[in-house]
Amino acid sequence: MSEQILKRNLDLTVEELVKQNAQLKVENKDLYKHVSKIDNKTAGWLRLLWFIPILGWVIYNAIMAGRKANPKYLNQVLPIKEKIARNEFQVVYNEKLIEDKK
Repeated sequence: MSEQILKRNLDLTVEELVKQNAQLKVENKDLYKHVSKIDNKTAGWLRLLWFIPILGWVIYNAIMAGRKANPKYLNQVLPIKEKIARNEFQVVYNEKLIEDKK
């Protein structure tokens, strides 16, 4: 599928590539917000540990590492992060095509 996208973009004009890049960047912002919401739900009450200076930070990071390794969390976040990675790759590829066409 990605090969089809890359081949198709060879035929696009510079303006269309710039438009597509802008659209992908906006989509990435939305996806990052979605990941942030999932992280906030995962953290829950653990944010209160930040009020205990150093010990709270250590406990928070230890518990969050365990929660982020949980399959329930990973099943929600990994597809979103894969989409973000594809979009970022597409933006870099489009920028390279724009440079080549100028």
